[in-house]
Amino acid sequence: MPTVTVRLGTGRSIPQSTDVELSVSGPVAEFSAPIDRGAAGLARDFVRKTLSDLGYLGDHGDVVLVASELVSNALRHTATIPVVRLAGDARRLRVEVEDGSPVLPRPRLSATVGGWGLQLVQQLTTAWGAHAERGGKVVWCEMTADVAS
Repeated sequence: MPTVTVRLGTGRSIPQSTDVELSVSGPVAEFSAPIDRGAAGLARDFVRKTLSDLGYLGDHGDVVLVASELVSNALRHTATIPVVRLAGDARRLRVEVEDGSPVLPRPRLSATVGGWGLQLVQQLTTAWGAHAERGGKVVWCEMTADVAS
């Protein structure tokens, strides 16, 4: 069975998009996915547990799907260990997946096989993007819970 590393840091915050007014701070949960066939499943388990711990009121299924897609893309297109980070609270959430490839993702026209992932991310999130970091990149997305005040 692969080793799974999960860290919860209390003094770190992750940057937010400038496109939306979304303040995400507080604890950041981090998971280093192993490079094997079970990595996406382990990442989904991590996301489910973290969402519960954060008390996030949004659709957990959407978050799990988006995170799984970002991890799958990192595994498919790089040879490095993806790192998943989640931060947020009951109403706001930020998901990041960091990998060692400097190539930034771009949505493409969907085909019979492949090409749907980033379109799905775009539809299910408030904002998403990618930026270069430490010789690789971070692909991030932000989500908000649709709940009555």
